[in-house]
Amino acid sequence: MSNDRLEELSRKLDEVVRRLEKLENALSLLIDLDVLPGLLSLLLSGTRICSSRLRALRRALVAEAVLRQLPTHDDISQCVVEALAEGGPMNISELTRAVRARRGRASRRVVRQRLERLRELGLVVEVKGFGRKFDLPGRLPASERRRLGGQRLATRDRKREER
Repeated sequence: MSNDRLEELSRKLDEVVRRLEKLENALSLLIDLDVLPGLLSLLLSGTRICSSRLRALRRALVAEAVLRQLPTHDDISQCVVEALAEGGPMNISELTRAVRARRGRASRRVVRQRLERLRELGLVVEVKGFGRKFDLPGRLPASERRRLGGQRLATRDRKREER
């Protein structure tokens, strides 16, 4: 290793140590002032709010991508996707009520048929839980991922929601 690289590494290490000392001093001051528990509680609640909004945004993006793949004349399937985007996992009876609330009328049989077709197309997935429930996929459909250049949404939040 050259002297220049060693000096650079030494400078970086000194900077890291200096920053750690600043953090330790700040934390000890917060502990002395008995502010740390309240501050940590505020930080935790703030991150929960942000993560719930990000999950809602992710669901909306997936729903939008799914809606783009549906025929424009299939308003029942559109209502099913919109209901899942807003309400999360639902069984067929819950979806029928949600579609009925949106359209004014809906039959359980037709909702079940549309839901099965959406599931076969990969636009809706069956999720674990009590009974048979359906939800939007945890990431964008394959055609949308290709259109966006291979980008995909994180599925870690999806696993957390299923718990």
